[in-house]
Amino acid sequence: MTQNASKQLKVVFLTRKWPPAVGGMETYSVELAAELASRVELQTVYLPGREGGATPSKQAILGFFFKAVRAIAVSKRVDVFHVGDMAMWPLAFISNVLKPRSRSVISAHGTDVAFGIRPGLAPKIYNFYLKAGAVLLGRRTTVIANSTPTGVFCSNAKYRNVKVVALGTFAKPEVSVAKVASPKYVLYVGRLAVRKGLGWFINQVLPLLPADMSVKVAGSAWDASEMQAIEGNSRVEFLGPVYGDDLAALRLGAVAVIMPNITLSGRDFEGFGLTAIEASAVGAVLVASAVDGIVDAVRDGETGFLIAEGSPQAWVDKLVEIASWSPAKRLAFVQTAQRVTREFYSWSRVADDCVRIYLS
Repeated sequence: MTQNASKQLKVVFLTRKWPPAVGGMETYSVELAAELASRVELQTVYLPGREGGATPSKQAILGFFFKAVRAIAVSKRVDVFHVGDMAMWPLAFISNVLKPRSRSVISAHGTDVAFGIRPGLAPKIYNFYLKAGAVLLGRRTTVIANSTPTGVFCSNAKYRNVKVVALGTFAKPEVSVAKVASPKYVLYVGRLAVRKGLGWFINQVLPLLPADMSVKVAGSAWDASEMQAIEGNSRVEFLGPVYGDDLAALRLGAVAVIMPNITLSGRDFEGFGLTAIEASAVGAVLVASAVDGIVDAVRDGETGFLIAEGSPQAWVDKLVEIASWSPAKRLAFVQTAQRVTREFYSWSRVADDCVRIYLS
């Protein structure tokens, strides 16, 4: 790929995921658009979220759809129409019909495909909707999946041209002194959902850890059963949502940031796991379950450690080992993790990979 070749590309990026709404897909849209703007001639058509971080209303989404269709119809000499998520696949179909000389691309996230495997009527309808898209789009449209498992889901839904582009995060200042807070704790960051595995960790792993090791939880209540595992446990501290420098300090002070996900076959899955690369970027030690898209977010032994799912003793052994590291050993590990994260898990690399796909 040459810069001159990419600069000649005209790309229209269509996304309903945009701040002030918050979430991984909103971050993806904003950061990818920012990086693409320096590489291609970019037009962004987006739907802002609502104040307070909420997603747009159904009426707003419908209005955005027609706005995006109009943008497709009136555009001239567009090389690529890039649709921000799988739920909006009809926009790619419309661009294929109205602009047959242009390419169409769709980004696929975990939520895009996972909803269709959940129990209930609505997921069944959505799954049929996704498969209908595969038939109508055929080989004309390229799907950019955020992880290998997400790509497999898309392929299983019969999408024919699927590429994988792992996500990115922001570079952070290099850690110069590595230490663990006393008393010792492990840190969980994110929503309290069953598949995230915090309840499992509290019930199965925490009782086996040394008595001086506790769990801090920085996240939002989501599932009642997960909150039940926290409540009344003197070794677990629920902090609620934590952001910015406060969250960075918590990560750096933890023995490890944990992602103890469990598999919920036929119900849900982790498309990628941004928490993993956010932890390694800031200079924390990450320990995560080797499940779903997390395996694409962790370079085992370099940016963190992958543990076999559902193995309490393996978790205990790894966390006890990390807690025993000398400051020098910890510093060496986290500096390597930061370097690898900075080099590979960057939004710059994500944009470069997307442009290569545009040009292929």
